[in-house]
Amino acid sequence: MIYGDHDQKTLEQFNSIMENAEKGALMADGHIGYVMPIGGVAAYSGVIAPAGVGYDIACGNMAVKLDIKTGQVFNKLPETLDWIQDNISFGIGRNNKELVEHEIFDDRDMWFAFDKKHRDELHKLARNQLGTVGSGNHYVDIFEDEEENIWIGVHFGSRGLGHRTATGFMNLAVTGKWERKTGEREVLLDMKSDLGERYYLAMKLAGKYAYAGREWVVDKIVKYLEGDVLDTVHNHHNFAWEEKHGKEKYIVIRKGATPAFPGQRGFVGGSMGDNAVIIEGFKSGESKEALYSTVHGAGRVMSRTEAKGKSKRKKNKDNKRWHEDVIKEGKVTWEMMEEWLTKKKVMLRGGGRDESPHVYRRLGDVLNAHQNTINILHTLKPLGVVMAGENEFDPYRD
Repeated sequence: MIYGDHDQKTLEQFNSIMENAEKGALMADGHIGYVMPIGGVAAYSGVIAPAGVGYDIACGNMAVKLDIKTGQVFNKLPETLDWIQDNISFGIGRNNKELVEHEIFDDRDMWFAFDKKHRDELHKLARNQLGTVGSGNHYVDIFEDEEENIWIGVHFGSRGLGHRTATGFMNLAVTGKWERKTGEREVLLDMKSDLGERYYLAMKLAGKYAYAGREWVVDKIVKYLEGDVLDTVHNHHNFAWEEKHGKEKYIVIRKGATPAFPGQRGFVGGSMGDNAVIIEGFKSGESKEALYSTVHGAGRVMSRTEAKGKSKRKKNKDNKRWHEDVIKEGKVTWEMMEEWLTKKKVMLRGGGRDESPHVYRRLGDVLNAHQNTINILHTLKPLGVVMAGENEFDPYRD
């Protein structure tokens, strides 16, 4: 089942994945990814594919509705966005300013998915990063719905824990060594093998970790706004689930795709300058064929390099600060992005040209392609968006 229009490379990538999958679908927001396209859904029999789940294991969305109306926060929206930017850590490799205590760090059984050496390293990394948002298209948004109710929405995953888990297990499968790099490739792990069992356990650990991080960030903002939560919608879209479709059991991987079983709700974002939605799946022949899956966003139509151009990053003479030499201009200018946001009346903190609305499809278009599988329950208009900056410093880069 293929929804929407896609470029040839995305279709080739999807068809390649389908050579080993029993069933599959490609969502309307699909675009090329690492090994498996973003927006791809694949059902396997007895095996799991780490590259399908991806590097950002358990990346997902969370939205909460508050007992606060737009008029109560609009005048203090600039200072609220400043507070979020100052108190929530954004960017690659960031550690949290606060050490977050959580029961997940005491779940010894799950951490035994890793050997002793890497268990300790990942445990420390995860502890330091819990509650950080990351970079790219990850965000914290303040929305209003049709009745001017305020919603908080966040999008991010399992941070360094997920990335190192994916990389390490793919390396183990191909080279036999956690640190010996193999690069992106499709690797199928038998679910009954030691490696398959340990990866699946590690993936579920990353899933719990991602949930904990999103919940911590949302809770912190709710407390700042002094509101109460009336409703919560929370879902992964980079994950693998054990599911039954028809009479058969499968490992279903959704990479950049939202689960949408009948009655199941999901939060789907557009871009920094577009609406988001709360959706609900319903039963139909088409939803069954789509493996009860839908879009996770609007979907890119332009690569990051196309959008912002190409630069070479260099250290200044003092060997402490960085500057960038522009090699090739991008298709999106700061003026274009600012004009869009001004027209939509969206306040932005951080962000970059590679995340401008210009680089995405329109969410309404991709949702229309899935109208036979989902209902739209709420449309959320962004009032304020906080993201990592385009040139956010990466402390792990040489």
